[in-house]
Amino acid sequence: MSERVPGLYVTENLPFEEKTIYRRYKIDYLGFYRLVVKLDKDGDLAFGYANLNNDLFAEWGCISVRELLDKGAMLDRSWKPTPAKNY
Repeated sequence: MSERVPGLYVTENLPFEEKTIYRRYKIDYLGFYRLVVKLDKDGDLAFGYANLNNDLFAEWGCISVRELLDKGAMLDRSWKPTPAKNY
């Protein structure tokens, strides 16, 4: 992927709705998705928004990209960076 995802803590002062979502990982049959707004320098620890098919329990937090892929999540290659407020 060619986009430059900011490192962890780089956009710390921006409200969540002003952050840009750079990647989306999803497990369609579960209705799961993870939106990534920041990555560590090694590209494994991601900060973003997780929705486990339940808007009431959706939350912002960190997860390992490797763990996402191991659990069956797929990177949505058609995803274009978009402001969080538009999602």
